[in-house]
Amino acid sequence: MAEAVRLTVRPGVTLTALQTEQFKTDVLSLSLLRPLSREEAGLSALLPQVLCRGSRTYPDMTRLAARLEALYGARLEPAVRKKGEVQCVGLTADFVDGAYLPARPDQLRDMAALMGEILLDPAGGGEFLPAYVTGERAVLADRIRAERNHKPTYAVRRMLALMCAGEAYGAHELGEAHAVEALEPEALWAHYRAVLARSRVALFYAGPRPPDEAADIWRGALDALPRAASFDRADTRVVRTAAARREHEENMDIAQGTLILGMRLGVAAGDAQYPAALLAAAVYGGTTTSKLFLSVRERLSLAYYASAWLEGHKGILVVSSGIEAKNRAAAEAEILRQWTAVAEGTISDEELEAARLSLIHRLRAAADRPDRLEDHFLGQAAAGRTEGPDALAERLRGVSRAEVAAVAAGGAWDTVYFLRGEETHE
Repeated sequence: MAEAVRLTVRPGVTLTALQTEQFKTDVLSLSLLRPLSREEAGLSALLPQVLCRGSRTYPDMTRLAARLEALYGARLEPAVRKKGEVQCVGLTADFVDGAYLPARPDQLRDMAALMGEILLDPAGGGEFLPAYVTGERAVLADRIRAERNHKPTYAVRRMLALMCAGEAYGAHELGEAHAVEALEPEALWAHYRAVLARSRVALFYAGPRPPDEAADIWRGALDALPRAASFDRADTRVVRTAAARREHEENMDIAQGTLILGMRLGVAAGDAQYPAALLAAAVYGGTTTSKLFLSVRERLSLAYYASAWLEGHKGILVVSSGIEAKNRAAAEAEILRQWTAVAEGTISDEELEAARLSLIHRLRAAADRPDRLEDHFLGQAAAGRTEGPDALAERLRGVSRAEVAAVAAGGAWDTVYFLRGEETHE
C-alpha cells in the first residue's frame, strides 16, 4: 500500500491522504480535535449530531438524504471518538469513486463541498434550530445511559474513569447524560463558533486522486472556515508510574461478575518501545493462545472470558474478565501471576510467534478496510504522527523476547475494579 501523505490545507488544518486504487469506495472524514474535558465533552459530542440534521441548502434530513442518494448512495454520518485525551468530533463519509460511474462525476469534489456546507452553514442560519437541538440531545443522553446495559463495556469505562479520575482521560467522550440534557441551543451555538475558530482540524482522504488534488478540493470546501490566531492545545499526557494500587467494588443486579484491572505500562504509541508493548499485551491476553486465555479461562476455569489490550495513546494496559464472585481472589491472583511470567521472560517461542502473527494479521486486515484506515490515521493525526499499519507491522517483526519482558517489567498495577452481581453475595 502507498504511504500516507500529510499536507497542510489551511492554518491548523491538515490532510492525511492515501492515494490508492485498492478500493472502489472512497473515504473522507473531517474531525475537529478538542482537548477532552468533562466540562466540554457533551457540548462537543452534540455538535456533529445537530449539524447532520441539515444545512442551508438541505435544511432537513429528507432533503439531505435525497442529496446523498443523488451522489450514488453516498453515506454521511456524525462521528465522536476519543483518541487518548483528544476528543475528535466531526463527519465521516464514503462514496463510490466517480471513475466507476458512467458519467464519471467528480464525486470527491461534490462530497467535500457537501461536508463543508454542513460544517460551516448549518440549517437555521445564525443559530441552531431548537427542535434539532432538543431532539439530538435526547438521543445522545439515551445513548450514554444505554451503555450501562452492556456490563463488560460499562465496567471497563468505570475502571478507567476511576483510574484516571484526576486526568482528562477519565472523561467520557460523549459527556454526562444529565449535562447533555441541560444544553440549550444558544450555548451550543456559542460553543460551535468557538470550536470552529480554535480547533485543529484533521482531514482524511483515501482514494485514487493525488494528495495535492485532494488538498485543493478540501481547501475550496473549507474556504469559509474561521481561523483564530492560535488553536486550543489537544494532546495526551502519558502517566509513566502508578501510585499504590487502588481497589473499587460496585454491586449490580447481574448474574456474572466483571473484574477489570488497569496498569500504567507507561509506553505509548509515540515511544520506540511501543511495538514491544503491543506484543507484551498480545502474549499476555490478546489471542486465544495467550496466557490469560489458556490459564485463567481454559486450564483453571476461573473466568468465562479473560483478555487484555493496550490503550496505545495513554499507555494503559487493561485486563477484562467475567467471573463468579466466589472466584474473585483466585482469578485476580492468577491474572497477576501471568503478567509476572511475561515480565520475567517466561514466554515460549510458540507464544511469542503466535502473538506476533496475530498482531500483524490485524494490521493487514486494517489496511484492507478503508474505514479502519481512516480511524487509524485519525489516531495518528491526533498524536501528530503518520505511521501506517504496514510500517507498524514491520517494526513488530523485529521485537525480541527480551524487549517484551523489559517493557512488561516496567509496568505497575494501578486500579482494580469489580462489578459484583448482587445475588451472588456469599
